[in-house]
Amino acid sequence: MISPNNVFRGPNSVADFFDPEKSPPVPLVEIPDRLNPYKKDGVRIYAKLLTHLPAQNVKSLPALKMLRGTPEAGKKTIVEASSGSTVLSLGILARVLWGNEHVNAYVTNKKHPESLYMLRFFGITPHLYGGLAQQEPTDPTGIMCRLRRLARKREDIVYPGQYDNENNWKAHEQWTGPQILRQLPEINLFCTTVGTGGCITGTSSYLKSQKPSVRTLGVFNVFGDPTPGPRHFENFNSCGFPWAQTVDTFVDVASVDSYRMSMRLSREGLIAGPSSGQALRGLLDYVGQLNETDELRQLADPATGEVSCVFTCSDLPYQYLPMYFQKLGPDEFPSIQNEILLQCDQLKHDERWILTPSAAEELLRFRPKPTSYSASYKNAAADISEITLEPVAETKQAYSVTPRPTPKPSLFPSCIGSLFKSKPRSTALKTAQSGQPRCCAVHAPLATANPPSTPLILDLRSKAAFRTKHVPGSLSAPLAGLTPDLADGDLFGVPEAVFSVWNSIQALFGTQEILDCLEEEADWGRRAVVVVCYDGDASRLVTATLRDRGVEAFSVQGGFAGVQGWL
Repeated sequence: MISPNNVFRGPNSVADFFDPEKSPPVPLVEIPDRLNPYKKDGVRIYAKLLTHLPAQNVKSLPALKMLRGTPEAGKKTIVEASSGSTVLSLGILARVLWGNEHVNAYVTNKKHPESLYMLRFFGITPHLYGGLAQQEPTDPTGIMCRLRRLARKREDIVYPGQYDNENNWKAHEQWTGPQILRQLPEINLFCTTVGTGGCITGTSSYLKSQKPSVRTLGVFNVFGDPTPGPRHFENFNSCGFPWAQTVDTFVDVASVDSYRMSMRLSREGLIAGPSSGQALRGLLDYVGQLNETDELRQLADPATGEVSCVFTCSDLPYQYLPMYFQKLGPDEFPSIQNEILLQCDQLKHDERWILTPSAAEELLRFRPKPTSYSASYKNAAADISEITLEPVAETKQAYSVTPRPTPKPSLFPSCIGSLFKSKPRSTALKTAQSGQPRCCAVHAPLATANPPSTPLILDLRSKAAFRTKHVPGSLSAPLAGLTPDLADGDLFGVPEAVFSVWNSIQALFGTQEILDCLEEEADWGRRAVVVVCYDGDASRLVTATLRDRGVEAFSVQGGFAGVQGWL
């Protein structure tokens, strides 16, 4: 009995949900006229959305009936030669029915990684095999024969065997065929792709038993050009199911046409995978052939003059998305706007790395400036010698160029430390008196202004802006092309500006000079870096770059404007 209002309760709620006799029939939807070039000829085409079954694929029904027919599988390991719908349905249903988590999928080693991810996501163990991807079920050296031998040899293993298990096709005879006939009594033509042969054999068997005039069309792969799921006819011909009595004719469809039609269906709201697209493409090709003769009119319902066709949607597109872009041309997809951003700024950003001005002040343990600071700073502007990445030989009277001290164990991660070489330092400045660095001639030496454990402040603004005002203890590292009015103050709103700034950042942090400076700061115990720019945007890009290299870096919300209140 169908559950009222499609609600399932109680200890068997999920098992009832998977029971087709307790659920409403899956939808049968007429396709839009844009996809039906024969609507004017009286052809109406309906999609049977088997993707609306609980496991979201056509194999949900055979898996249920096969497991019900093998109740001992509840306490054994289940093995199946499948990389897709069948083993997924078996894995889900084994848990739903019995709580059995031991389902193994035997999968070709040519399968895309996405399919292996999906199997493992559902708790199914993949076992890879080599050789042909689509193997003949009766091949004595093939994977299916090996699994049959394994199941005979070991009592703890059950092999449902979708290719020769009668419950495969009987599931569709019991459920799919009756649903379609109840939903569309006027059906004239049934079409589906052919993989194991279960859907076409079972559904057609029922439809013809109730309405012998129904014609059945099977759609196959082109030999050597596989679409996932279906087989080519030569590989199917040995199928042991009674398909020959129920299938009237066959067509084959190229994989590119299958993917294209699948995409068209999906864009029209009938979300469907490549085998679903193959079914519709094959149906349209066949109807086109009939339309060239009187056969199409012979199929029509005498009362309405219409030909009512049903095709199955058996899969979804998501796991096959990379293949759509391999099979189809770029002109079939919308172009990516601002594609330049795929060439830059690909590193992780994190809101936790953006400090509010108050959080930055706390992190830096900033000390209040002397009351005479502003005046002395302003009057001594001409004497400021900021730490830059330029040689500083001309400042001998106030500073000395010292060789790099014997390295201590680096406080920066090894991925940064390994980039440095032992060589005399020609860029960092130290005071002649104390040996400790300072940012300019006005601010106190670093040891006084900022304890060694406080972060390094990296200032990306221009030299002129740095000379005018900066946070005591800062290191000036002017970023090429960075100006206060860049991108009208909205860096991330102008993709070309992001690209330009990103490339400047990579050039800056690819130089030995800046790396030497960072290493020296690490030697003094300054692990973290706080990056400051004009408005905070460029510093976020630098923060991402430093974080990617293992440096504990932060930016400041609002940039230098956000910290001016300290100065």
